[in-house]
Amino acid sequence: MTLTLTDTAASFSRRGLGVLRTAGAVIGGLGLAGIAAGGAALAWGSIERTMPTLRRYDVPIERDVPEVTILQIADLHLFAGQEFLLHFLSDVASSERFDMVVATGDNFGSLDAFDMVMDAYRPFLSYPGAFVLGSNDYYSPIPKPWTRYLMRSTPPPARFVPDLPYLPMVRQMRDAGWVDLSNASGTLSLSGGTVSLLGTDDAHIFRDRMVAPASSWEEPGALRLGITHAPYTRVVSALTSEGADLILAGHTHGGQIGIPGMGAIITNCDIARHYAKGLNRWEAPDGSQAWLHVSAGLGTSPHAKVRIATRPEASLIHVHPA
Repeated sequence: MTLTLTDTAASFSRRGLGVLRTAGAVIGGLGLAGIAAGGAALAWGSIERTMPTLRRYDVPIERDVPEVTILQIADLHLFAGQEFLLHFLSDVASSERFDMVVATGDNFGSLDAFDMVMDAYRPFLSYPGAFVLGSNDYYSPIPKPWTRYLMRSTPPPARFVPDLPYLPMVRQMRDAGWVDLSNASGTLSLSGGTVSLLGTDDAHIFRDRMVAPASSWEEPGALRLGITHAPYTRVVSALTSEGADLILAGHTHGGQIGIPGMGAIITNCDIARHYAKGLNRWEAPDGSQAWLHVSAGLGTSPHAKVRIATRPEASLIHVHPA
């Protein structure tokens, strides 16, 4: 049998259509698999956000400083239905030993969360403490597209009139003896020695301003502790250049949506993904160095109630002379 050019072309055409159908089936299968994987990740993320854990860190300081254990609480973002975070913090207060508490802001997740916020902190107000504020202490969260959690973020739209009850919260913390470090400095005298404090307000909404350290900053043997909400590089480097031994921050949620084995996708500020959570060394442009701990925090936005590969956390940080 002799094939004509037309027959051959028809044969190739039929084969080509078969290849295209096969490729289409494979691509379609991969698409469905991707959708299924994404759905499973979101389902797990809604569970993972309810599984808070306590991280422990050891911070050696290359000079004579007091031995201090700090409990850091970050990014509660409290709203109705998060009683599990209150139970977790109550358990920490009753079962762990620490010398002082640092709260690094973003406590509110809704307009009516004041009682929850104070219930969360009540077990700790008898301890020496210090705090700074974040944007979600001043302004209630607003919905944003899910894609914003997967790409580099920009600061939220400018708002000028706070709608959250941060002033009563600040008043109760101050009345308990906690030091307000929103663009301020201060000192805590612990049984083991002096902790000198230097902090800023939230850089994410451009409220940060560096002030002069307290006189205790230069005392021999004082631990120099920098505190801020969002670890923008300008703030972290300024605190480092000022001579901080350790800087505590939050804000990033550890990326909130991470990739197992790779970590955070974004940090929601200008700091590199490597610093999205945990303890690292930071070097300022002038060559000075400090320890930097960024907490992944405990809460989520009420409009994105998931955490993937980034469990909620509080941190116990043991500082001591090396």
